[in-house]
Amino acid sequence: MKIFGIGLSRTGTKSLTAALEMLGFKIAHYPCDRKTFQELTTGMYNLSLLEEYDGITDITVVPFYPQLDALYPGSKFILTLREKEAWLASMENHFGKNSLPVRLPDFLYERKIRRFLRAAVYGSYAFNRERLSYVYDSHLQNARQYFRGSRERLLEINITAGEGWGGLCPFLNRPIPTAIFPRIK
Repeated sequence: MKIFGIGLSRTGTKSLTAALEMLGFKIAHYPCDRKTFQELTTGMYNLSLLEEYDGITDITVVPFYPQLDALYPGSKFILTLREKEAWLASMENHFGKNSLPVRLPDFLYERKIRRFLRAAVYGSYAFNRERLSYVYDSHLQNARQYFRGSRERLLEINITAGEGWGGLCPFLNRPIPTAIFPRIK
């Protein structure tokens, strides 16, 4: 079973990743390496990364969840949510910062994949309130429509509103840890 976090950026994807790791899963949060970039941009969704990892979170997989669903039957999908106005404010701040950091040795591919994914998911490299509002609504509608009638395959969770182990653990058939659910900003 693979696990895919298909929530948009700034909806608790880092917290989800940390929680999944606390439950014993090896999860890649927003991978932006050369190999992943080459695979995604050539339509190869059977990602090499998934040979080593149990799943991926954030917008790396957002545009491709139907393909990943077909390639990995029995996978679990987690749609992280956030109140829309709070999400838009967070995205405005996020887009306003230098969110394309340079890290060696694959900095060129990190920038390329981040630009590719921003274009694929948001349709913009810059904050545009009207566009992002549309993307937010469309993404929720499309994911819910795709997984309609599949509560065992899609979990919706609003980590920013305080939801956590109570929904996540039963969905993944894991016991609830005694540790506090992680909240990462």
